Amino acid sequence: MPEEPGEKKGVLVDQIATFKANSLEELAEKLQITDVETFKETVQRYNELVEAGKDVDFGVAPEHLSAIDTPPYYGTHRHVRFTQGCSGIVVNEYNQVLDVHDQPIEGVYAIGNLAGNFYGSIDYPLSIGGLNLGHNYTQGYVVGKMLAEQ
Repeated sequence: MPEEPGEKKGVLVDQIATFKANSLEELAEKLQITDVETFKETVQRYNELVEAGKDVDFGVAPEHLSAIDTPPYYGTHRHVRFTQGCSGIVVNEYNQVLDVHDQPIEGVYAIGNLAGNFYGSIDYPLSIGGLNLGHNYTQGYVVGKMLAEQ
């Protein structure tokens, strides 16, 4: 953590900007959050969803929910990144894009991150980073082979 003493070896400091605090107010200050009340309300809302066992706001699977209610609290600055779209275009087993009646649209294909529900739901299995790479390559190969045979 940036405020911890000692040399940070092998990492970029801006990549480890994680802060520790004994209260949500203190954490908001360290994270330079200007609207502390909204921050606290957001944490409260999240904890309500955890208590209910269902995240109706973002669809996070229940096994990934954990209450934010016991200090110390940790927060980090993250750069927005998009690695996997889990609710993409609906396709069939040949990666043909389907219309609203679940019929293939001739000549239109979607593979990899564009093809939706590959994982069986709107959630990406967070415990397996990079899982999307294999199906990107495989689906591209399958569609390419199928088109070459036409």
